[in-house]
Amino acid sequence: MQNQQLKRSRGALFGTAILIAAGSFAHASVIEVDSFHLGGFYAVPDAGPPLIPDNDMLFQNYFMGHTTVGGFTTTERRTFFSFDLSSVVVPEGEVIVGVDFELMLVFGGVLANMIDGFETASFTSTTSDYLTFADPASSGMGPDEIFDSMGTGEFYTGVGIDDMTEDGEVTMAMSTAAIFDMETSISTGATFMITGKLDTYDPDPGALFEFIFGLSDVVVGGGSTGFPVPKLIITTAPVPSPAGIFVLGGGLLCSIRRKR
Repeated sequence: MQNQQLKRSRGALFGTAILIAAGSFAHASVIEVDSFHLGGFYAVPDAGPPLIPDNDMLFQNYFMGHTTVGGFTTTERRTFFSFDLSSVVVPEGEVIVGVDFELMLVFGGVLANMIDGFETASFTSTTSDYLTFADPASSGMGPDEIFDSMGTGEFYTGVGIDDMTEDGEVTMAMSTAAIFDMETSISTGATFMITGKLDTYDPDPGALFEFIFGLSDVVVGGGSTGFPVPKLIITTAPVPSPAGIFVLGGGLLCSIRRKR
């Protein structure tokens, strides 16, 4: 009987602690930040000069893979997303408890060979900073070096797409590594960068199309198209008080002892 009472009391303690934490997170704040510049770099072809990086702010989209334009099949394209977090203010007494990365998958925005029935993409950190992407000619890095740094850093998030994937918003939870790097960008004012690549990319030149997130033109000719801009959705919440939980727990434990 005493063991049953002890178990019930411990369960009450655990449940109460969860309710305290849940009550704190129930007052979460949400901050949304749009990408201000996005684009891509192409793999350097085996023969011939490298393709001109698609990083002009006058034309911005975020397709990954390759396509054929005017009878010419491009090499693999990887993407970059730039975010200015300098104006993000985490409310006093709160911390970032989660971040989502949101893109848009439109009808016709996927043309791929669906290796093993699906395609996957990874979004990661990069060793290159924003100015390297914005002005590669002045960066001192070759296009191949910049390309190789994209989608191959610290894992931030990822997505899988198959024949059953519906069109619409694609919301991906960011990793703790991404949150740490975001917090660093917030405190230093540095541009937060995300780079992505198609993990299941097929380099076969005979494949005329293989891309995801196609038709994602955000800016054309320097003007906004109205297409949803990639965004970060930052959730903050008050930090639960460990002291409060400890005091409450102590009271319950004393109650248990008195009943013995």
